[in-house]
Amino acid sequence: MKRRNVMGPAALAMTTALLFGAATAAQEEPSPALQQLGNDLFAELLFNNQGTGFAIACSVCHAIGESVPGKSERYYADYTPTSLTANRETTERNAQTLADASRAEVFGWDGAYDSMEDMVLDKLVGKQYGWNDEDRDAGMDNAAYVLLNEGHNAISGVPYLDQFQEVYGLDLESLPRPEVAAAAARALADYTRTLSYTMTARWDAFAEQNRFRKQPNDDEDMLNYAASIESRIFNQEGRNLIRRPEGFTETAYEGFKTFFRAFDVESVGNCVRCHVPPTFSDYALHGTGAGDFKTPPLRNLSRTDPYLHDGSAATLEDAIRAHMALAEAAGSEQEGVDPLFGEINISDADIEPLVLFLQMLDEVGPENFRHYLINFE
Repeated sequence: MKRRNVMGPAALAMTTALLFGAATAAQEEPSPALQQLGNDLFAELLFNNQGTGFAIACSVCHAIGESVPGKSERYYADYTPTSLTANRETTERNAQTLADASRAEVFGWDGAYDSMEDMVLDKLVGKQYGWNDEDRDAGMDNAAYVLLNEGHNAISGVPYLDQFQEVYGLDLESLPRPEVAAAAARALADYTRTLSYTMTARWDAFAEQNRFRKQPNDDEDMLNYAASIESRIFNQEGRNLIRRPEGFTETAYEGFKTFFRAFDVESVGNCVRCHVPPTFSDYALHGTGAGDFKTPPLRNLSRTDPYLHDGSAATLEDAIRAHMALAEAAGSEQEGVDPLFGEINISDADIEPLVLFLQMLDEVGPENFRHYLINFE
């Protein structure tokens, strides 16, 4: 996919240089002012083309909590396979969670963007917000107008002019309109960098109880990491020392072993080769035969369904079966399929244990996490 520089390479580089210094400081130590600005921009309904019939904001597709009555909680994700645009058309991709998205080196399911800022700006003045390719300049003007004049600031009630001055030291009124729009993208990108996982799942308690390494060392080969987990399992099981937090069943434990197993025996999930702890993603692109797509993280899956790049897997069982099909495709050397999929060797009997283990990656609040740390089976 060709990367689209909304402002053109020279203008975008100039704008990034203008904003980068202050933005970097804000990213290193997020302030309450940045959180407030991000909350407002994330919920801003006026960035979309007002000639459309559907109001869009970041929070519409990347919802958090019980955002729709009667539906399950979300974790910065949508409810639908692919999201609606302001023109009530569907996008081509499922809305991934934004938690820890900044860990990636490229952005978007297919890595179409080199930076979070590029991606956000493209969304603000593109299809998602009701702006066609020929309308992109108008979308840029509208984004600037919202910040300068009529942003509703539904959460804080503080004018954007004041917020950008406080957070970044920017006088928006003195900037050309494309740079004002780019400032909105920069602030949203910085806000997104503050969204992260809590690392308080049953898996985290299990890893602490049994002294499993929660993630590989820097630059460690994933086969070595998988081998270290296998060794720890052998050691703990041999001395009957495996502890499982309350609710981490024996079947989920079998799923854990399959997930981390990367060697030539039965029930080799090989999952950990791409779904790397602690977020369970390597954020790299892998060929599926239908394109190269980034590995999604696996925490809080109960709050991010449906699954896969196109939302075609309604359940975790469906997602696992899709990977079993990719294993067959890789085994037959289908063009465009990452050979890593060919190292998966699981059967129908492995699906339930894997699903139950994946559920152990759902995060809980601090009190429940403390309970799991001290209550084990």
